Amino acid sequence: MEEKNQLPPTRTPEQRKEAMAKAVHTRRERAAFKAACKAGNIPPEAAIEAPIAQRLKVEEFVRSFPGIGTVKAKVIVKALDIPDGRRVSGLGYMQGPRLVAFIKNNMTAKEDGQ
Repeated sequence: MEEKNQLPPTRTPEQRKEAMAKAVHTRRERAAFKAACKAGNIPPEAAIEAPIAQRLKVEEFVRSFPGIGTVKAKVIVKALDIPDGRRVSGLGYMQGPRLVAFIKNNMTAKEDGQ
């Protein structure tokens, strides 16, 4: 019988270093994607299809666009009846297009001076 309180596998220092490097790369990739969305370089309809966006939580994804902060993102997610913690990959076939429409209606264009 297997014991239920098993500890995670022990990793060698090389494995730990490799995992840390992979995690840093993933975080930087995600940050670059969100920065590109915030700058207006990636439109919402293209961003929602991106593989990196599929792993983001919906609220975090919505906040990645100009003019949408924490409060407005929560209002949008609540208006669409999307549960807290839902990831973009878990959206239904109707929720995705509605989310894009809400984002486009609430976005503000970035001006050069900002």
